[in-house]
Amino acid sequence: MNYKVNIGLEVHIELNTKSKMFCNCKANFGDEENKNTCPICLALPGALPIVNKDAITLAIKTGLATNCNIENKIIFDRKNYFYKDLPKGYQITQFYNPICKNGYINLESKIINIREIHIEEDAGKIGKNNCIDYNRAGVPLLELVTIPDFENAEEVIEFLKILKETLLFCNISDCKMQEGSMRVDINLSVRKDNMPLGNRVEIKNVGSFKSIKNAINYEIERHINLLENGYTINIETRKFDENINKTIFIRNKETIEDYCYFKEPDLIPINLSNKFIENIKNNMPMLPQEKRKIYKQKYNLSSNNINDILCNPKINKLFEDLVSIIKEPKEIANLISGELFKIINENNLNIEDLQPNINYISNLISLLLNNKISRDTYKNVFFEIIINNIEPISFIEKNNLYLVTDIDVIEYTVINVLKNNIKSIEDYKNGKEKALKYLIGQCMKEFNGKCDNNIIKDLLLKNINNK
Repeated sequence: MNYKVNIGLEVHIELNTKSKMFCNCKANFGDEENKNTCPICLALPGALPIVNKDAITLAIKTGLATNCNIENKIIFDRKNYFYKDLPKGYQITQFYNPICKNGYINLESKIINIREIHIEEDAGKIGKNNCIDYNRAGVPLLELVTIPDFENAEEVIEFLKILKETLLFCNISDCKMQEGSMRVDINLSVRKDNMPLGNRVEIKNVGSFKSIKNAINYEIERHINLLENGYTINIETRKFDENINKTIFIRNKETIEDYCYFKEPDLIPINLSNKFIENIKNNMPMLPQEKRKIYKQKYNLSSNNINDILCNPKINKLFEDLVSIIKEPKEIANLISGELFKIINENNLNIEDLQPNINYISNLISLLLNNKISRDTYKNVFFEIIINNIEPISFIEKNNLYLVTDIDVIEYTVINVLKNNIKSIEDYKNGKEKALKYLIGQCMKEFNGKCDNNIIKDLLLKNINNK
């Protein structure tokens, strides 16, 4: 029997602000436990919240980047529930009037509709020795809620990658899922074809793309097995256990009534002028989806190259800075996709810590394109630039790495190699192409790689044909 899957997401996004949502405490990750707290974020009696303007600005940027309508009036509400990492016993959020509504993100094959994006504060977390760490309590958070338009895990991952790119390039969030800066709740239901929406199950706080994909696929299979055997799907909240690759029951799903929402009495409504919103809109950077089109249509780059270039704003800036100097986008893209990521991965580097010298790299690329150095030298010197900030021209001169270009010298070496490899000449003449590659390799060995492959090949063929 055919089954229809419907998936909606609630994406929780911690914002790049210096301070918390309703107080001046630092919003830093990784600080000493309970260092960044005050009477407001600890909910001590008499402490009153003050709204963080930067968080409002970032929420509007998120709405604009995801094609939402922006509300001019900001109203906060209380969501009441009791949990040990929630100091107030309630959360300040936006239930009745979210700041961003009715947006969308385009996937390759369909549109995913966004119901709303609202502002709220984060809770604390369990720290060392099972104690509560309230450093995260009160950190500004956006919750992006989609319509259940997804039909499989692949669409969900595509959406989240586009969203992550957008948030990074707009400097809205660092999106470090391993640090909890971007967390995903998955709402999933399965129904028989042509039937109404089925009972949904919520999978809470999934923290990596791999886990999101595995959780969705596991839950779809679990639902179908239950329906095939005549069982009803319970409306419940579950979590995904990465160790056993399964979802596990946590609790029955709360209802809206359980949260007892009401207007936040300690915060008055905030009225945003059209000019304020328009100013934010006018200062928005070009979004990754627009850059993707340019790189494809104008530069004819491959999808893999484009994905690598857009994986991080710092990498993208490096690419665009180099293209502005050296008008060779394909060569630059290949250098980034191949050599730069190889260096990063093999040396366990953090992209954010890289300080590549644009002039050094552009000079190196020019040397290669003008046939002054071999590609092997190009790769080796690029490594020195990234790791040791070596100035390439001095390094190449000092180590005698320029290509040998004297044709007479090259031909003399080619002739000597042929004299010592008579059998390889016969093998090549008998149709064995590997023999020619071997001869090229022997010549390159004589020059320590400092010679143009094509020149050597041409001279080899010329001299072989004359024999």
